[in-house]
Amino acid sequence: MRAIKLFFLFFYTTTVLWGQDEEIDHLIAGELKMTFPSIYFKHKSTDYAPMPYSADSCFKHIAAHLKDIRSFSIWRDSLETEELTQARIKKLKAELDKYTPANKIKIQSVKKTQKVSRLTIEKAKDDIQRQYLLSLNSVLDISKTRIADEVDPPKGSHINHPKIWCLNCWKRGRFKKEYRRLHVTNKKTKSQ
Repeated sequence: MRAIKLFFLFFYTTTVLWGQDEEIDHLIAGELKMTFPSIYFKHKSTDYAPMPYSADSCFKHIAAHLKDIRSFSIWRDSLETEELTQARIKKLKAELDKYTPANKIKIQSVKKTQKVSRLTIEKAKDDIQRQYLLSLNSVLDISKTRIADEVDPPKGSHINHPKIWCLNCWKRGRFKKEYRRLHVTNKKTKSQ
């Protein structure tokens, strides 16, 4: 009986306690890396967090590629206030103004949404790792994703009004419920 208890104790400590450290280390090495040209902040501060690149290089990159950037989003940790976010935006605009006129740039706050969950932050094994995860929540992200302009189909096209005698309409499934549901949804969102 004692051997079984010792086995379960050993099994628990190796999988649960040591396994969490390895899981967080793998996440930090993979998904939770600081990515260029994002600018990270220290927790509850307007100071920049230690990054593998300089903040100036991010500002230079943003100024050089401003025409390609579609949005600027600033994130904050749930323990931080919106006033701190506004102070960070003010600091970022002042820094960006050195490289390009910052009045063209609109930085949007994502309010209470977090990048890294509170559960993941609580799994940190020491204070250094915890501060790193908290700085991942306090970041300025830029997006270069282009959303293609929606083009209306040409007049007489079968996209809006599929024809029962058209083989392509049958091949593309324009008479299926899913197609009709998506088509009606797209029409509703377009009209709003």
